[in-house]
Amino acid sequence: MPKKTHEIHVISNTHWDREWLCNFQETRMMLAEFLDGLLDILDKHPEYRSFLLDSQAVPIEDYLEIRPERTDEVKSQVAAGHLLVGPWYTCPEAFNVNGESLVRNLLYGHRVAGALGNVMKVGHTPFSYGQNSQMPQIYAGFGIDTMLFYHGVSHDEVPNEFLFEGADGTRILASQMSSMARYNFYHLVYRPVVCGGGLYDREYDWSKGGLPFHLCDTDSALSQHLLLDPPRHFYRKELERCLRELRDAETEVATTKFLAFMMGHDSSIGDEAELKIIKEAEEILAPDTISHSTLPDLMAKVKKAAKNLTVLKGERRTPKLMNGRVHLYSDVLSSRTRMKRLNALAEHVLQRWAEPYAALASCLGAAYPASFLDLAWKTLLKCHAHDSIAGSGVDDIERDVTDRLRQVSNIAGGLRRRSLEYIQSRIDNADVGKDDVVLTVFNASPHSRSEVITAVLDIPKDLASQEFALVRADNGRPAAVQVATRRPHHAVVNHPGDATAMMDCEQVTIHLDAHQIPPMGYATYRVDREGLFTRGGLVCGRNTMENENLRVRIAGDGTLTIKHKRTGQVFEGLHYFEDSGEAGHAWMHIEPAIDEIVTSHGCPVTIALEENGPLLARYRIEYKMTVPAGLDENGGDPWQRLDGAGSASRRTAETRPLTITSYITLRKGARGLEVLTRFDNTADNHRLRVMFPTGLASAKHCHVESAFDVVEREIEFGPDSPWYGGVNATFPMQRFVDVGDAITGLAVINDGLREYQVTADAERTIALTLMRAYEVSLTTVSWRWEPHPEMRLSQSPGAHEFRYLIYPHAGTWDQAEVQCEAEHLAVPMQPAQTGAHGGDLPKRQSFLELSPGALVLSAIKQAEDGNGIIVRVFNPTNRAAQGQLKLFRAIDAAALVSMEEEEITPLQARGKSLRFDVGKKKVVTLRLTLK
Repeated sequence: MPKKTHEIHVISNTHWDREWLCNFQETRMMLAEFLDGLLDILDKHPEYRSFLLDSQAVPIEDYLEIRPERTDEVKSQVAAGHLLVGPWYTCPEAFNVNGESLVRNLLYGHRVAGALGNVMKVGHTPFSYGQNSQMPQIYAGFGIDTMLFYHGVSHDEVPNEFLFEGADGTRILASQMSSMARYNFYHLVYRPVVCGGGLYDREYDWSKGGLPFHLCDTDSALSQHLLLDPPRHFYRKELERCLRELRDAETEVATTKFLAFMMGHDSSIGDEAELKIIKEAEEILAPDTISHSTLPDLMAKVKKAAKNLTVLKGERRTPKLMNGRVHLYSDVLSSRTRMKRLNALAEHVLQRWAEPYAALASCLGAAYPASFLDLAWKTLLKCHAHDSIAGSGVDDIERDVTDRLRQVSNIAGGLRRRSLEYIQSRIDNADVGKDDVVLTVFNASPHSRSEVITAVLDIPKDLASQEFALVRADNGRPAAVQVATRRPHHAVVNHPGDATAMMDCEQVTIHLDAHQIPPMGYATYRVDREGLFTRGGLVCGRNTMENENLRVRIAGDGTLTIKHKRTGQVFEGLHYFEDSGEAGHAWMHIEPAIDEIVTSHGCPVTIALEENGPLLARYRIEYKMTVPAGLDENGGDPWQRLDGAGSASRRTAETRPLTITSYITLRKGARGLEVLTRFDNTADNHRLRVMFPTGLASAKHCHVESAFDVVEREIEFGPDSPWYGGVNATFPMQRFVDVGDAITGLAVINDGLREYQVTADAERTIALTLMRAYEVSLTTVSWRWEPHPEMRLSQSPGAHEFRYLIYPHAGTWDQAEVQCEAEHLAVPMQPAQTGAHGGDLPKRQSFLELSPGALVLSAIKQAEDGNGIIVRVFNPTNRAAQGQLKLFRAIDAAALVSMEEEEITPLQARGKSLRFDVGKKKVVTLRLTLK
C-alpha cells in the first residue's frame, strides 16, 4: 500500500501585541521597523506568498499613521492577498469584554481591512484564554466558518481538527493549528536552522556577539539588551532532522493530509530565509509537498477534506496541567481590576446610552454623530487587545488603557448629554409655569422601570420652599420624594452665544420613587412647591432595615443576614472579606507555600446609620483589617514559585492597615441590596475577595453571565472534569454569578468585576475578587522570568471602588429575572433638570419597547450604510421566544440581517410593531427603517 503523502503549508505570521513587553509607542516603533522590512520582502520576492498579521487590522492603522507615504503599497499588498489583515480590529481577551464589544471588534476589523482592499475571512484566534460559548455564532454572523485557536482545548480531547458547536447549535470547523499551536515551524525548524537554537535553548553567551546594546544608566538598568547585528547561519545538517521530526509530529494530530507549519512567534518578523528553507525542504520531504502558503488556502482545503470530526459543545475552557497545577492562564481576570471596571463602565455608557439615544435622536431629525462614535469605539477596542485588557504586561499598559477608557467615557458621556438635550428640546412643557422646575427621567432599558432614583436639584433661591413634592407633569399625580441633603449653591449657567452667568440657588439631593418610566424613553415631573416630603423610614430595628422584599440585619462583625420574604429563605454571614497571599503573576494566582488568610471576622467594625427614609436607607460599615505587608521568599527559588512548581514563600511578619468601607443601601421596592465598597491598598502581594456564603449545599451548578449567554458551570469537580484536582480555581463572569437549587437562589451582580469562585464545600460561598496585587514578572523568555520590581501599579496601590448587588430570589436565575436586575445596576436611569419650553413630543414617551423580558438588548445603532437603525437582541435562556419590538413610529421596512449587516430575510411589520423569532441562545440582529 503506497505511503500517504502530505501537503505542507508554511504560514508566515506573527503574534503582535499592541503593547505588552514594551509600552505602545515603543512597540509601534518596532512595528514600523517590522512592516518596513516585510513590505520590502513582499516586493522583492513574489514567491513569498503571504504574511498573516495576527488576524487584526489595527496594526496597519498604527503603521500608516507613522508611514502615510506607504499607504498605496500597503493597499496593494492587502488587495492581492499577500498581507492578510482582519477579520478582527484588535485581538480581544474575550472573557474580559462583553458580547457587543466582540461583534464591534469584528465589524471595525472588517471595515478597516475592507477599506484596505481585502478582509481575511478566517477566524484565526491565537488570543484569549479559552473561547466563549457563542464564538461560533459570532463568527457565523460575519460569514466565517473556520476557527483556529489553542487555549481552552487540548490534543488529549480531540485531534487537530474538530467541530466547535456553540450554545445555540451553530457549528464551525475548528483547528488547533498544529502540534505546537501557532509556532511549530518557527521553533522546531526555523530557529535551529537559522539561529542555531533548540526549543529550550534560551541562554545568551556574551561571546556569541551580535553587537549587544544596552543603555546602562540607572533608569535603564532593567531594560533589555538588543542585538544590533545578530549572527545569521544556515545549518543545513539540522534542516533534514528538524523537518522530518516536525512532519511526523504533525501527522500524529492532523485529520487530513494538509499540515500547517506555522512560522511565527510573539513579535516575530518576516525573513527571506524562510524561502530558502522551503526550497531545501522540497527535496528533503518528497514525496510530500511543501510550499509557502496562505491561511485561507490551507483552511479551504482542510474544510473540504475533513470528515467525521469530533464535536465539542459549549464554551471551550479546558485547562492544562502545569507543574502540577490545573490552569488556563485566566487569572488575568483579576489583574488590575480597576482598569477592568473602567472598561465595563465605558462599555455601558457607550453601548447603552450614547449610541442608542444618538440613533433615536437621529430618527427625530438630529444629526447622527458617526465620527465621534467611531472614535469612541476604536479607542475602546484598542483597550481590548488581549494583553491590554488583561493587564498582563508593563505598567504603562495600565496608564495608557486607563487614559483611553477615560476618553471613551468622556466622548460617550458628551454624546449622551447632547442626544438627551435634543430630545428635551422637543418635549412640550409649554404649559408648565415659567418659574417651575421640571425633572425628566430618562430610561435606557427597553422595558418599563419603577425604582427609587437619586437626583440633585438646583432650586433657584427665590423659588425655594421649606418642602416640596414632585408630580407627574402629564397627569398631576404625586410621586414620593425623600430629601437627603440641602445646601446653598451657586450654579453656573452657560451658553456659547452669551457670557457665562451664575444662579443663586439651593442644591437639594432627593430620592424619587420613579414609577413606570417608559421603555427606552422618559417621563416628566414638575416640582410642586406646595407639596410635602414623604415621611417614614425603612429602618425597623437596631442595624436592621426592611422593604417589601427583603429584611436586612447587620451583625456586629459587619456581616449581613438577609431574609427573602417571599420564600422565607434566610442567608446568613454574607459579605465578609478574605485577604490571602499572592505569590503569582499576571496570568496565575499562586498561593504562598505558607499562606496567612485573614478575614474580616473578629476585626474592629464600625456600623453607622447614614440615612433613613421611606424610600431609601443606608448604613456605612467600616472594617479595620490588618494584613501582611508583602511576600517573603523565605529562602526559596522565585522562578520555581512563579512557575507554580512549589516554593518556600510566606507572607511577611510586617503588617499594614487595610480599612474597607462599605455603604449598604436598601431602596423601597428593590429586590436586591446595593453595596458600594471602597478601600485604599498599601500592602503588596495579596488578594482581596468579598465572600457570600449561600448555604445552598444542594446546588450542583452555578449560572454565570458570559458574552451573549448565561452559562452553567459545575461547582464540584469530579474525576471526569478537566478541572478535577484544581487548586483554588477561579472563573470568568460578566455581570453576575448565581447559585441556586431551582427553589431558591442567590445572585451577586456587579458593574465591572470579572473573576469569581464558588466553593465546593457545604457553604457554597460566592467569592468575588476585588483586587490581586502582584509583582510584574514577564515571560519575555520562555521558561524564564524577567522581574520588574520597579513597576508598582500591578501591586494595585491606592484607592479602589466597586459596586455590587446582592439579590436573593425564588426559582431559577431566569425565572428570577437576574438579567433584569443586572441591567438596572449597569444602566441606571438618568435624571435631568429643565424648565418650561414648547415642543412636539409628549411629556411621557417610549421610543422602543422589547418583549418578552427574557430577551436582552445588546445594541441600537445607525446601520453601517446609514440606511435605518440596527437593533440587536439575544436570548440567553434555553427556551425559544417570540420577540416583539414596539416603536414610537410606524415601521416602513424591516429585515433580519447578519452581524455584518448583510440582509438575510425581510420581515413583515405591522404599524409600529414587529414580531420575530429568537431561538434558544440566539443573537438576532434587525434592520429597521421608520416612516
